[in-house]
Amino acid sequence: MKANKVIFRARMRHIMLCIALAVFFLSAVIPATAGHAQRRVKGEWVLPKHYPDGFDGWGSIVSIAKDTVVIDDTVLRLSPSVVYRTPTKRHATSAYFKPGNLVGFMTNPKNEIVSLWLIRE
Repeated sequence: MKANKVIFRARMRHIMLCIALAVFFLSAVIPATAGHAQRRVKGEWVLPKHYPDGFDGWGSIVSIAKDTVVIDDTVLRLSPSVVYRTPTKRHATSAYFKPGNLVGFMTNPKNEIVSLWLIRE
């Protein structure tokens, strides 16, 4: 009887260890940033009709320069032909975009931002 309990506990420890390792390996294989591969949509935002139905990404501007922008701690390159859009201007300049602004963006196959859309100042 006592031997059966020892064997049962040993098997349970082995099973629990296998389950814990499986969960660990699955969490290592499935990246936490899988959501970045999906297109972001307007959702709860009330945006002008000239805004797209979805963005390739969105976030808050940390800094913006001539050829790069940092959005939520991610450095992104700006395309040489980047266009800027605001709720009131379809053809704005980068002067409207400042640190702290919430923006959406569209990218090209080179992962450069081709359009930057002001969502909230």
